[in-house]
Amino acid sequence: MRINCTGCGQDITNRTNNVKVNLNRRGGRAAYMCAECAARMMGYTIENSVRTGSEKVNKFTYSFELETSFTDDKARIELYADKFIPTSDCTVNVEYKTPIYRGLNAPSKQLVTIENLINNNHMRIGNECGTHCHVGEENYINPETIGYLKRFYNSLFTPLSDAMLENHADIKKVFGRDFEHWAQPVTMNSYADTHENFINLQHDYTVEYRICMFKNAKQYQAVMRLCKEFTAILINNFIMHFNDTDYDRSRYSSAREYRLHKAQVTANKLVKAYRKAVTNA
Repeated sequence: MRINCTGCGQDITNRTNNVKVNLNRRGGRAAYMCAECAARMMGYTIENSVRTGSEKVNKFTYSFELETSFTDDKARIELYADKFIPTSDCTVNVEYKTPIYRGLNAPSKQLVTIENLINNNHMRIGNECGTHCHVGEENYINPETIGYLKRFYNSLFTPLSDAMLENHADIKKVFGRDFEHWAQPVTMNSYADTHENFINLQHDYTVEYRICMFKNAKQYQAVMRLCKEFTAILINNFIMHFNDTDYDRSRYSSAREYRLHKAQVTANKLVKAYRKAVTNA
């Protein structure tokens, strides 16, 4: 019988140091991993370019970085089977990067797999770990529009940050964790390019929400829906209006003043979406 590595896909039939695991979600079917993939750790900056799923309604994409404090061979094979890639991060054991999912339903089975691995002690996500969520939109999130968000970063995100800080228990209820030094609140003095801000705009084609942490499949799917809603609000209320020329010049003396108004409207809607998420959590 021919044996292929779940990680790299190579024929490993004649190798003697392969790892064998029965995949629970595939009816107990055996899966194999070569010794190299069992030990492999890709660079921190490596991105996962695999795309999966379909979305007929919109052009949103989703991915997340799963930081772990422990994973065994079974967890690694299960995650390889779902097209995750292991990358190095000096702050955690392994950071697994997911494929790019089209549609929120695409990662649902993978989230259940992660929950099962945790519950059966094949994976651990400690307090030092995050599960950063990336949301893109194929028409409206790009280097140019990320630049729009950076220019009005503080006005857009400080009100949301302030609303979250009103109740730390609510932050944990929604996102799975509170603010941390790698997921910091945004203030009017924050720099848009600071990597550790809880909303990170350093990527060209996604908005990164760094405060998210995986607790269980249902909770994290709700987190992804909220991050998508945040991104949709940014697009519909700010990005799509950034270059408007037909604004009321008797009310706004300049394009900047009009854009600041749109940023404030957008910020209020972000706060409203968060408070709704708190109520539903």
